[in-house]
Amino acid sequence: MITLDELAQIVQQGFQEMHQNFANVNLRIDKLEHRMDNMEQRMDSIEKNTDKMDERLVDIEKDVSYLARGVGEHAIFFRLVN
Repeated sequence: MITLDELAQIVQQGFQEMHQNFANVNLRIDKLEHRMDNMEQRMDSIEKNTDKMDERLVDIEKDVSYLARGVGEHAIFFRLVN
């Protein structure tokens, strides 16, 4: 037969184990959130760089179009390839 003190000790030990398990889960969640934040920052950086590249390509396209009107489209593409 279990005494009341033994039962209280068993319950207390169970709560301590549960508390430790929850602490471990919370630590893993914190690590995951940190990794997700880092990934989000990198994605934002990639998006900004992609936007800059898109703007540059539009500028190049405009320049090629402007030059093609003056010297001919084929001459511009020949110059870009070589």
